[in-house]
Amino acid sequence: MKLVSIILGVSIAFGSNASTTDCKNLYVGSIQILKGTGLQAVVYLNAPEDSSGSYWSNFSGWGADDKKAALSVLMMAKASRHRVNVATDQANGCGIQIGGTTTTDLELANIP
Repeated sequence: MKLVSIILGVSIAFGSNASTTDCKNLYVGSIQILKGTGLQAVVYLNAPEDSSGSYWSNFSGWGADDKKAALSVLMMAKASRHRVNVATDQANGCGIQIGGTTTTDLELANIP
């Protein structure tokens, strides 16, 4: 029973790690806002202290109101170091490590 508890605890601990390979539990890095356009792109990080992370993922095709809502979520997540889950237009739903992606979905993760 003790061994089962240890394995379960380790599994839960590793299950909450950030991953730029599957776009889960990421931290918000750089945010680009352009005059006349608003929210342009964001860099996602595995850890808040990382100096670099994914390539820029843009928000092209998002309407002005959607960009404002996304920017609110991104700024709150960045300020509080809360994690986010994202999806992109790539075939696997992520692809932020290869660049040239458009964020299609943004949500606060269950794990802060």
